[in-house]
Amino acid sequence: MAKSLWESQKASALESGVEELVYRSNLIGTDRTVCNWGGGNTSMKTVVKDFRGRDVEVMYVKGSGSDLASMKAKNFTALRMEDIRPLFELESMSDEDMVAYLANCMIDSKHPRASIETLLHAFLPFKHVDHTHPDSIISLCCTDNGRELAVEIFGDRFVWVPYVRPGFTLSKMIAEGVLANPKAELVLMEKHGLVTWGETSEEAYNKTLQIITEAEEYIAGRIDENA
Repeated sequence: MAKSLWESQKASALESGVEELVYRSNLIGTDRTVCNWGGGNTSMKTVVKDFRGRDVEVMYVKGSGSDLASMKAKNFTALRMEDIRPLFELESMSDEDMVAYLANCMIDSKHPRASIETLLHAFLPFKHVDHTHPDSIISLCCTDNGRELAVEIFGDRFVWVPYVRPGFTLSKMIAEGVLANPKAELVLMEKHGLVTWGETSEEAYNKTLQIITEAEEYIAGRIDENA
């Protein structure tokens, strides 16, 4: 079963901003039943000073090629939200165009290339977003009747997204599904994984563990029934 690794004293000593995102990311990545090596991504939206000293809303998101368990602040990419938000109005966007566009949204050219799942985080209206591949959730999302089982576990608190490879289309489908369901607390991505969120880093982390635990307990109960 997933267990919380959050230490309030350690978390409260962190500087607000990217350091709290690093802490949450490392905790998520440490448990390989929650996120496999190199998989998943995390983000936070905040305000920083740009090179001219102006306040700018940015999103820090895991850069490509990093592992959540060991990544540091330098492994995140910061992008201007003012430049990203208009993309939500587009009907479609190729991977090549998206990657090129996001490169122009970076506030520091030394940051790593943004993840192909960057817009998944950017399009959701939450400060902290986690995308993970928990064993218990994958077992549901890869099952023929996974959506029906999800209803038994989560009721009307989830959004189910059919399989679409990562990129613009999937990101927009997720955001539209969440916006259409005011009760949504999570997104289940068919054959892919889990998306959760929160208004604080701790809230996002706790929500991820809560959802995983609900799935684990349901699966354990079904095993006991058939033992």
